[in-house]
Amino acid sequence: MPSVALGVDIRLWEQNLIIPSDASMVEAKFVEAIEIIAKRLGAERIQWALVGSTNLALQGMDITPHDLDVVLTFKDLDRIPALFPEYSPTIVTKLEPIVNDAWDVKMNIGGVDIQIFAENDSGVYVSKLLANKLTILKIKTFDIPCFTLEADSQAYVETKCQEKADRIKEFLENRRS
Repeated sequence: MPSVALGVDIRLWEQNLIIPSDASMVEAKFVEAIEIIAKRLGAERIQWALVGSTNLALQGMDITPHDLDVVLTFKDLDRIPALFPEYSPTIVTKLEPIVNDAWDVKMNIGGVDIQIFAENDSGVYVSKLLANKLTILKIKTFDIPCFTLEADSQAYVETKCQEKADRIKEFLENRRS
């Protein structure tokens, strides 16, 4: 049986959805921050996924991420400050709603701004997390749950970021041809 990160749905292994990431597309400090997050959230069996620009870059898109966005369920968000005390996480803060209510915790790990956010189970991002619209990227020895490019694109559509969604769609079309 292959080694699978805690909290990763084993069906993803069976469907061959665990792929090597293009970690060369992001700075080393991002990879280090992702490893820290993966280790701690995995040890706590917290269901989570990487989304946004870092996810896109790791999946091969030519984009320079400026931060790291992580989605998890609302029930787990309160646990985050206690899991990362040395990174001075903020308290859970309610965000200005774009489409639905969301809350976040922010921190900085090794010079990388991190936003860990949550919504109710029916939220734009959490609903995709719970539906396992994920691919697992292998980064060094870690299996990193990430939204599929299609799921990230759909989330951008739903949050009225059509330009970002179109960029992903164009990338996917070019990759298929």
